Order: sequence, then structure tokens, then C-alpha cells
Amino acid sequence: MTPLELQDELVEEMKELFKDYLYRSASSKERVPLQVFPQHIPINETDDEEDPVPYLIVRLSSGDDDGTRDSNNIVKLVIIAGIYDDNLNAQGHRDVMNIIQKIYDRFHKNPNLHDKAAYTGEFHWAAQEDNYYPFYFGACSIAFNIAAIRREDEYA
Repeated sequence: MTPLELQDELVEEMKELFKDYLYRSASSKERVPLQVFPQHIPINETDDEEDPVPYLIVRLSSGDDDGTRDSNNIVKLVIIAGIYDDNLNAQGHRDVMNIIQKIYDRFHKNPNLHDKAAYTGEFHWAAQEDNYYPFYFGACSIAFNIAAIRREDEYA
């Protein structure tokens, strides 16, 4: 598995994890499922395109393999949540934190990702500090072990 394949698997996992949850749409104001994007939100080509909120972005962040015989390829990803909530009580952060908690619960209960990667247990999260009402954002950083490439020459 490569880091890009891991990203694709995690995008699919997020779609499945949140398929039964609906959030307010910034464009239609209706309740809709989260959109899940790899790396970035698609670029709007015109000004009249719909706002993608609510969304998750699964972003490759960094990787690491110390090269020793028994090492893993450790891939770190950041999952960014964007939520719209125009309620005047300004509590949209609660949806963001519930999303982060659901991701945390999923991988702490079962670190296996489709028998292709294993969650390392490293999890960090952050919530927005500034007020962007009616938009709310948060993110979590998560790391996975994927198979590392091994030397195949006579000196390996």
C-alpha cells in the first residue's frame, strides 16, 4: 500500500462512517451528508457553484520510515471538518467535535483499516480559535502503519 492508496481507503472509510449523519448545507440550508474530499476541496470554476460545506478533507501530511529492517512506513494524515450552522446560539463547534470524537472512537476501538493499514494510536485534534460564524472548523491528525519497502539486493 502506498500513502495515496491509504488516503483513498481513508476517504472511503469516512464516507461509510458518516453515511447516516446529516449536517446543514451552506448552500441549500437543507440537511445533507458530509462530502469527503482527498487532499483539497475541488476548485470552483464559477461564482455560482455550491459551497461544499459540510465536508471532510482527508489530507496527506507527512511520512516516515527509519529504514531499519523491521521498520514500518508511518503515514500521517489530517482530517479537516467544515460545518455550517447559522443558529444564533453559535454552537456549531459541537458538530465538529462530535465528528472528531467519532473518528477517534472508530480507530481506538479497531485500529485495522480494511486489512491494509494499522492505526498507530497517535491522534491529535484542534478546533478553530477564531470566530468564522456561521462556519465551524476542526481537524484531527492520525497516523497509520503501512508496509515498508525492503531492500532486495545481496547486502540486504
